[in-house]
Amino acid sequence: MIKYCIFIFLIGLTSNSFAQKNTQKGLHALTQANFGLAKSYFYKDLKKDSIAAAFGLSVFYSQAFSYEPDSALFYLNSCTQSWTKATIQEKNALLKWIPISDSSIHELFLTLAQKEYAVLLTQPSIDQTDEWLSHFGSLFPNMATEAILFRDSLAYEEAVAAQTAAALKLFISSYPEAQQYESAVALYDQLWYQEQTSNNTELALATFILSYPNNPYITQAWSRLYAMYAKEASITSFATFIERYPNSPNTPQAWKQIHQLYLKPYSAEKLAQFKIDYPTYPFLEDLAQDAELLLKKMYPFLQDDQFGYMDQNGQQVIAPQFDDAGAFVEGLAVVSKNSMYGLINKKNENIVDFKFLDITATEQGYIAEDSSGFYLLSRQGQFLQQKALEWEEVQQTLLAMNWQKKPGLPQAVSKYELIQKNGKVGLNKRGKNILPAKYEQIISPPHATYIFAKIGKNLHYFDSTGKRLEINDLEWFLNAAELASFTKENVAVFSKGAKLGLLDTKGRIVVKNSYEAARPVYAGLWPVQQKGKWGLVSTSSKVVLPFLYNQIVAFPPFGFLIQDARGVGLVDSSGKALLQPEFKVIKSFESDLLLVENQNGLGLYNKDAQLLIECAYQRIMPFDEHTLQLSSSKGLAYYFLTDQKIMTFQP
Repeated sequence: MIKYCIFIFLIGLTSNSFAQKNTQKGLHALTQANFGLAKSYFYKDLKKDSIAAAFGLSVFYSQAFSYEPDSALFYLNSCTQSWTKATIQEKNALLKWIPISDSSIHELFLTLAQKEYAVLLTQPSIDQTDEWLSHFGSLFPNMATEAILFRDSLAYEEAVAAQTAAALKLFISSYPEAQQYESAVALYDQLWYQEQTSNNTELALATFILSYPNNPYITQAWSRLYAMYAKEASITSFATFIERYPNSPNTPQAWKQIHQLYLKPYSAEKLAQFKIDYPTYPFLEDLAQDAELLLKKMYPFLQDDQFGYMDQNGQQVIAPQFDDAGAFVEGLAVVSKNSMYGLINKKNENIVDFKFLDITATEQGYIAEDSSGFYLLSRQGQFLQQKALEWEEVQQTLLAMNWQKKPGLPQAVSKYELIQKNGKVGLNKRGKNILPAKYEQIISPPHATYIFAKIGKNLHYFDSTGKRLEINDLEWFLNAAELASFTKENVAVFSKGAKLGLLDTKGRIVVKNSYEAARPVYAGLWPVQQKGKWGLVSTSSKVVLPFLYNQIVAFPPFGFLIQDARGVGLVDSSGKALLQPEFKVIKSFESDLLLVENQNGLGLYNKDAQLLIECAYQRIMPFDEHTLQLSSSKGLAYYFLTDQKIMTFQP
């Protein structure tokens, strides 16, 4: 535009009467790129005609060769001030010999502003941007808006880089209209919080909380302060926190921690005492719920491959969310999520986090396993040691802590000592010889009155002193070690001519030897085989059950299991049919119940062979002393032994 103005001016040189003036000559010299001559002409005219000379110098200092932005701006402002004050006649007179006008002056300002703004973009500077705004901001509002955004961005980046609250505060006060104002305020609040509490002491945190209650990080400050007391995790530490900071947002949490710690293990007695010791406890509804939960029976149920818990009415208590779920024992249950095990209470609160590969319940507590080893926990879920143990160490620790199951009845021990000599055996009793070492086998049942032994193909009986009973011509037979002992009815199986019968302790035949195979006598009845089939005979030789069965086996205390081509059945000790032979399996269950299985699944009968549970389940197992857990393709159900009813989940 400037070149265009100069070109127009040069056209006019040939026609006006001021062709010899210095400014006119200077402008002409610029068109010839004679910058030194042009500059001298402009300065010669500066005192005589300040408007024209200032205009010429502003053009001169705006050229690329002679570019000096400060000089160009100085003379451009000087020209503008004088031009604004000039009269119409003065302006018209100037226009006759140089191309000066409001538009040409504006174009010079615009060109200079654009050049200087380009410099700012390549050499960012807050001070230089402010200077640009002071020079050109009022003339070019659109560019000024862009420059302000640019400057504010520079200032924000500089404040952020400093990472101090003071730097952010200076930005906020200096640039209240900046787009980054809200971000700056947020970062200032964060940095101020961090700086004021950097030493992480209770005093610093408490002072910050008291002094800056509206700081958005006040919650974090409270949490850090609370964590100092929670680290000890004792009733005393939580009570102290409540006493010192009763209005803290963490005070309710401290109360609940006291409540939780106090009631471990949960019991009605502890709950009653808690109410006495903490009469100001603010969550009375929780206490009522605790009382209800203490008495509530809870049972796992399965829905969409997730386990939850229901009450004894089948109503949901804990929503399905577990991969596996065990029974609640003393208020805790072993559960798993994402293949990791933990412990929860009846409120579904984590007592032990889900971080173990397995947790096994014992009579005295729990054994938890992770990748580093094993941990022992009390029945309340408290770790008894912090360092992982090897399995051998666990066994030693359990033994030392007497974490063993109660011992069963002591095994009966024979009062005789077996002696050997030249491949034969004999008996001693307290060092005294009872039987010489000339027998192939000696059987001395712990509670039996009589001893019997094999010598050659014969079987001999002896009393406890080694005196032989006068029972002759008895053969040793298959299963003699099991069957030849005298029962409490004082009868024993004997063999003659490869046939089995019964005799008494006097050697008298009770049942004639006419059977191919036999089982032990039970309840006065003897299972025997004749012509390939099994029946029952009494000790008086009466046939109680005909020889129709493939197998008959004593099944105390219920009677005898019978089997034919149809399946397995049951008769009582008098031979009366209790269950027809139509089952795959009949087993004793929980001492006085009968677990049966047919093609439909498992079912249950009582000792009188009355049906309790239809055959429809894949698994039946004890859940607690009064309840059985039933598993089927439909999920879990529970059978209450006392009420004799089945309970399922009621969605």
